[in-house]
Amino acid sequence: MVFNQDRGIHLHLFIRKYKEIDGKTEPYIYIGKGNTVEYEGEKLITVTMELENDVLASLCTEFTKRV
Repeated sequence: MVFNQDRGIHLHLFIRKYKEIDGKTEPYIYIGKGNTVEYEGEKLITVTMELENDVLASLCTEFTKRV
């Protein structure tokens, strides 16, 4: 995951805003392909990715507004 570009590995990003709503598990939403630009940690890592394409404005709004 950390050296995906060097190793020819394609990373696909799926995210969800909430794990559950009203006891029902929420689905993940496909955001697109990306590449690791930096990481932190060892066994549990935090990864910063750069997406290959822009995220749709409607998805940006959905994931950044408070409900």
